[in-house]
Amino acid sequence: MSIFEPRTFSTDWEIMVIDRLDRCLSTEQCDAFGGALQAELELPIQVDENTIELALGINTSLEQFWERIRRATDRAAAMVREFDLDLFPAGAHPAERMFNASHIHVGSMHDESGGIYLGNQVMKYIPAFAALAANSPLSRRRRGEFKSYRVQHLAHGCTRPTPVRDPHLGYCAWGEDAAPKLYGAPTMEVRILDCASSRRLLAEMGTLVGAFLHQQGEKVSREPPGREEYRDCLTNRWAAARYGMQATFVWDGRARPVAEILDEMIDDCLPALARLEAKRTDLATIETMIRKRTCQADFALGLARRYPDPHLLTSAYAKLVRHWDVFDEYLRTAPVLDPAAVPDEDAIIQEHLAHVGEGTHFYQLRGAMYYPPPLTDEIIERMIRKGLITREVTTARGMLLHRIR
Repeated sequence: MSIFEPRTFSTDWEIMVIDRLDRCLSTEQCDAFGGALQAELELPIQVDENTIELALGINTSLEQFWERIRRATDRAAAMVREFDLDLFPAGAHPAERMFNASHIHVGSMHDESGGIYLGNQVMKYIPAFAALAANSPLSRRRRGEFKSYRVQHLAHGCTRPTPVRDPHLGYCAWGEDAAPKLYGAPTMEVRILDCASSRRLLAEMGTLVGAFLHQQGEKVSREPPGREEYRDCLTNRWAAARYGMQATFVWDGRARPVAEILDEMIDDCLPALARLEAKRTDLATIETMIRKRTCQADFALGLARRYPDPHLLTSAYAKLVRHWDVFDEYLRTAPVLDPAAVPDEDAIIQEHLAHVGEGTHFYQLRGAMYYPPPLTDEIIERMIRKGLITREVTTARGMLLHRIR
């Protein structure tokens, strides 16, 4: 029996509002729009961190979810345009300090202990959703090093790798990639997904995440992941952020493209999809993304190659995604991309080494792949043995690392 009953799902979809100069409206300026939309649509619309957060109620089917997405976005877009403003649905602003999400809430769940165990169980799969949703390759004038700067930089603390938990020894904290969130609505919240630019993709992703968690909830294990499994989860999270749908994961001891893993995940949750009145053919956008190993970040990066100036890029980007289906159109002719190499030991060392300069505090390396302390300490020792860095221990600042040029 699933710990989810009745089976429901929804989203909190953060969408920027920008003016004619492509600047984000402040939280205070968004408040009036949020209040008007909430009253008119009779949905729990919110405003958060310079965005309108479209909370789309309690849904029990793909069709209901899809209809609410269309209705809410049509009205929100029309409302802001009356003031010469635009909605800008993207995972990040190319020039400003903004990260935006499409949080998925999966319900109904009333067993917090079961939710904590489920969080451990699905930890392995959550990076695959990050790869599917990757949509923030343009952030604060950076472009393309990661397909999701938002996931890699923890969305300014708003999505963080889920730690392995025991309900008897701790409790859930806000902001994890996936965890029970029963103090609000009785749901499991998946926070790792970047803001969708395509509303059809959001409808399919929300339904897939809901169905997959519902299926996993049929049989919840109390056995936590081991050390190696946890390391692989964090490595895969980094690969998803860097490569999106081109990522290759470390999976049960071997290399597997994330597209192949997502394909299997859909098959595994077909019975739960049926409970949400959906079938595999209803996930046509996701199916094409899997086949082409393409995500929304690839569309944005293609646009960035045409507009080197970040402000011109923002203007073009915003004008395209306000039509909602530009990514869907792009998918039809997008090329099939090759999978990236699996992160091997050399790639892991190089990623950590890239964080070291002259007098770098050792703790800076925690931000490379968010490994637990013993794993990062091992990598530091390995870099020292290889002659890549030296170590200095100081009284004032602790351990400092110096890269050998």
